[in-house]
Amino acid sequence: MYARLTTFRVKPDKVEDMRRWRDANEARIYDQPGLRDWIGLMDDKGDFVVVALFDDEAAAQAAMPQVRALWSEMAAMVEGVPTAKFLNVVAAKNAMSGVVMG
Repeated sequence: MYARLTTFRVKPDKVEDMRRWRDANEARIYDQPGLRDWIGLMDDKGDFVVVALFDDEAAAQAAMPQVRALWSEMAAMVEGVPTAKFLNVVAAKNAMSGVVMG
């Protein structure tokens, strides 16, 4: 398993817009090749961390054109450009149970 760690900051007045955008685009997010699951985390300042779990490194890299298209749609809601880092997953027992938190 392989992971993409994405970080970005949502503009303070756009947090609810981002939640609505995520809900409306969930199917497109899951259409990334090799994506097993993902989790989005946000602190009270609007800093987001997204951990996306993929079958392997090739799948994570192959998804980047689709991810960049999604990022471009989010541009009005975020400060700057999201960054991505790729990591080997060394432990992930029972990763993700399908629970979505609002």
